[in-house]
Amino acid sequence: MQLYLSLEKKHDAILIATGVYKSREVEILGSNLKNIYPAMQFLTASNRKGLGDKVKMFDDGYLNAEGKDIVVIGGGDTAMDCVRTSIRQNAKSVKCLYRRDKKNMPGSAREVANAEEEGVDFQWLTNPKEFIGKNGKVTEVVLNKMKLGEADATGRQAPEIIQGSEIKIKADMVIKALGFDPEDIPTLFSEPTLVVSKWGTIKIDLKTMQTNLDGIFAAGDIVRGASLVVWAIKDGRDAAEAMDIYLKNKISQSLKKRMVA
Repeated sequence: MQLYLSLEKKHDAILIATGVYKSREVEILGSNLKNIYPAMQFLTASNRKGLGDKVKMFDDGYLNAEGKDIVVIGGGDTAMDCVRTSIRQNAKSVKCLYRRDKKNMPGSAREVANAEEEGVDFQWLTNPKEFIGKNGKVTEVVLNKMKLGEADATGRQAPEIIQGSEIKIKADMVIKALGFDPEDIPTLFSEPTLVVSKWGTIKIDLKTMQTNLDGIFAAGDIVRGASLVVWAIKDGRDAAEAMDIYLKNKISQSLKKRMVA
């Protein structure tokens, strides 16, 4: 039985608040080398270790930045968490690659400033071209120097490769912090008629928090795209209020029908 139909039969209202956790990938030569990790795997291991858990990949040295040349790819808040966590793990060096300049960095300006104070080396206007390895493990990253070209439809300048500008930097570990995309919710929810945006986020009526399916609500990052937890909390509260109104109206309509009958 389809998941949607199964849930709908058991519940009067459903809230989809799955978040967006599918890591964006770096589709370049050498991506299959070892010691290249998604940001959440690195950060989760660090957090668990900080709580006193046994974390095999951390204890075995794979997800521990200590004494290593660390390269973080990305410019958002998750990237800042990665570079600053690496510093605290006593990394030998920490470089952050971002394809635009500092002015266009999407992460918190305060986080960037703090990271710089702590010794993070920001490689502005660079983009990875290839991962080079030895014995199956990454050892270097080949970078393209970038320049900002014409503005796109959103008014943001698009980064362009400067031909012949390749440079190499050392890397014992590469952390991918390129952001997150939503899973294919209509497929996971077994309901292909659920309307989503071109980015895969769920479309809702902003006043009612309801999707195109009656009684199905959505909130948080699965609607907004990857954002801050405070917005997810607000959306959750708004959705709770909207669902309360929906259920009260449903009860009221049911009572009216009984009275007429």
